[in-house]
Amino acid sequence: MRHSAKLFILCVSMAGLCTYLFHGVGIGINLFVFEAIVAAAWWSMRRVPASRLAILSVGGMILTAAMVLVHGSTLAIVVNLISVGLTVGVLVAPELNALHRSAVASLIHLWAVPRALARTSPFLQEKIMRAGLSSTVLLKASIVPIVLLAFTGMYRLSNPQFNRFMSYMLAIFDHLDIALIGTFLVGLLASSYLFLSTRNEALSRWTAPRSDLLQAGPEAVYGQHLRSEVRIATVLLAGLNLLLLTANVLDIRYVWLDFKFDGQYLKQFVHEGTYMLLLSILIGAAIVLYYFRGDLNFHKENRVLKALSYAWLVQNMVLALSVGMRNYWYIHYYALAYKRIGVAFFLLALLIGLALVLLKVKQARSVHFLLRTNTATMYCIVLSMSLFNWDGIIARYNMAQAGLAFVHLDFLATLSDKALPYLVQPQERLELIAASNARLIGGAEGYSWTKYMTPEEYGAIMKSRSDRFLETWPEHSWKEWNWAEDWAFHLLGSMRGAGQ
Repeated sequence: MRHSAKLFILCVSMAGLCTYLFHGVGIGINLFVFEAIVAAAWWSMRRVPASRLAILSVGGMILTAAMVLVHGSTLAIVVNLISVGLTVGVLVAPELNALHRSAVASLIHLWAVPRALARTSPFLQEKIMRAGLSSTVLLKASIVPIVLLAFTGMYRLSNPQFNRFMSYMLAIFDHLDIALIGTFLVGLLASSYLFLSTRNEALSRWTAPRSDLLQAGPEAVYGQHLRSEVRIATVLLAGLNLLLLTANVLDIRYVWLDFKFDGQYLKQFVHEGTYMLLLSILIGAAIVLYYFRGDLNFHKENRVLKALSYAWLVQNMVLALSVGMRNYWYIHYYALAYKRIGVAFFLLALLIGLALVLLKVKQARSVHFLLRTNTATMYCIVLSMSLFNWDGIIARYNMAQAGLAFVHLDFLATLSDKALPYLVQPQERLELIAASNARLIGGAEGYSWTKYMTPEEYGAIMKSRSDRFLETWPEHSWKEWNWAEDWAFHLLGSMRGAGQ
């Protein structure tokens, strides 16, 4: 059997497996099973190169699929999809040596997949070859039914007679499971994306070796324009360092050492101030990158400018730590939330990024070095974020901090079912939480029921949610099982049995 025919059979078979695992159910253990089979197929086909990039991306894919199995979070699912895309980019173009380039290769490959699938089909291969259809033509053709369906929906919503007519026409197909067909087609596209190979000439030219080090130009030492640029940059960075030193001293004085909380809302203190400070840090790093983009790295009079750049980058690190202190106080007095956790991880990435910019200036590294290392760093940080059940952590921490920090019941009521064992609380404790909330932010006037959910409302919502969860979880398919929700189901059941 020809190799292309084998690949077509493999794609159709994996589409069938995808349909069996995902049709009509949520995401859980089925994702881990599917991707474990995909990884095994890759290794059996010798598709995975022995490179650090391949180990990182494939390992990230399997790790995040396992995290979906463990705690079933949306974040883990999103990071898993990112990992799959990066892995496909590595497999399609193993000669690339950076994740950001693999991401581009993956997107280009996705564009070419429809034609690649058609070329592997024993039924369509000769017709496609004779017609000379490109990936662009096939993709545009695939958009036609989508557009027709969209306009059909709009006309049905705007024209009652048209809606009745279409309902009558579609009744003919009532015996067909349209969702089943759609799942199979999506599975076929996904399988083709995972297993077929495509090549792009422009991408091949882009894969030319890139150095992590800059090379000096012929006038790197003596160019008059460089001497002028050094002087301008020196004056600019000296002024910026002075301004930032003043801001940092004030932040250390009033945010780090002598912050006073008297019941005020900290949203403006943290959110608006944080966004502006983060923007200033990014612009500050961009200024250094602009001046050290080329021959100025090798200019004989750049010692003072380099020292000012080091000071500027270190001061921006201090500024990032000040943002972290603002976030710390927000968590200390108003407990955990998604954005506060996200800010902490973003600051970690920012500090590493600033350190890499400093290394770039010190060692005359290239922009390719920065893109390569920063992309790998950000991917590892996002991977680490996907390892945790954040809903459970937030619910447990916030309830444990009742009396010490403001517990926002309205926000907690929106957390997922796997956090229910921490969210369900006796009515007496909910009353105590409301009383401590009022005390923390200035009494009944600040903690008005017109602004916040009452303990009774929160208790009723949690009872309704836990009742529904206990009733529906046993009905779920094994394909969407995850450990966190199963744990929550058994713990809630034991809590009900104990009379809580």
